[in-house]
Amino acid sequence: MSLEPLRSDFPLSLRGDDGPALEPPAPLRIGLLVFGAAIALGGMWMLLCALLAPPVIALPLDRDAAAAAAGLRGRAVAAAHLGVIRGDLYARAAYADARLLFLGRAHGLDAASAAEVRAARSNAETALALAPVNGSAWLFLAELPPASTKAADQNGLLALQMSYLTAPDDSALALPRIESAFASNVPIDRDLQAFVKTDLREILTARPSERPALLSAYKSASPQNQAIFEALAAEIDPDFGQSLRSQTPK
Repeated sequence: MSLEPLRSDFPLSLRGDDGPALEPPAPLRIGLLVFGAAIALGGMWMLLCALLAPPVIALPLDRDAAAAAAGLRGRAVAAAHLGVIRGDLYARAAYADARLLFLGRAHGLDAASAAEVRAARSNAETALALAPVNGSAWLFLAELPPASTKAADQNGLLALQMSYLTAPDDSALALPRIESAFASNVPIDRDLQAFVKTDLREILTARPSERPALLSAYKSASPQNQAIFEALAAEIDPDFGQSLRSQTPK
C-alpha cells in the first residue's frame, strides 16, 4: 500500500505536521470568540456588582441596626438594579429600608412613608421572586406595614408562614417571628402554632435572657392570641405559662 502526496489544492486544515499550521473552521473561531466575550462580560458584571454593593446587610432586628442599614440604601438599591437577576442584592436593598418596620401603625402612614413602604415591598417581592428560599426576606415582608388595611393581617401571616417553611431552623429569627405572629389581630392557625412553638421552646430552654421580650409580645397580643400564647408556653414551661396568666390583661 502506497501513500500519495497531498495535492497542492488540498485544504490546509487537513495537512500533516510538516505542512502549514492547522486552522479551525471560521464558524468555530467565531463561536469561541463569542463564548469568550460572554465570559468576559459576565465577569465584569459580577465585579461591578461586588464593587457597588455595600457590605452584606442582614435583616436588621432593632432600631439601631435599621438606622445603620439605612445609610447604605443608595448603594444597595443601585447594586440591585445592576444585578437584575440576583435576589440577594434585592434583599439587601429591601433590608436597607428596615426602619419602616418600626413605624407606628396605629395612625396609618403619611404619603411619603406609604411610597417608601411600596418601594421596600417591591424590592422584597423581587428578591423572593428570584430567590424564594430566603426566610429573612419573607419575615421582612410579613413585618412591613401593609399598603392597605384590607386583609393585611392575613397576608402578613402567610408571609410569616413562608419564613418558617424556608428557614425553619434559623434561631436568629426566633424572637422576631414570635413577635410578628402575636402582633396580628387574626388568631394564628394550628400550622403556624406548631412553628411558633418550636421558636418558643428555643427561647425558653436555651435563651432565658429573651424571656422579657416574650412577655412584651404577650402583653401586646390580642386576647385570642394571648390564650394561644399561654397554652403553647405552658406545654413547654408550665411555670412560665402560669406567669403569663398572672399578667394583667391589656
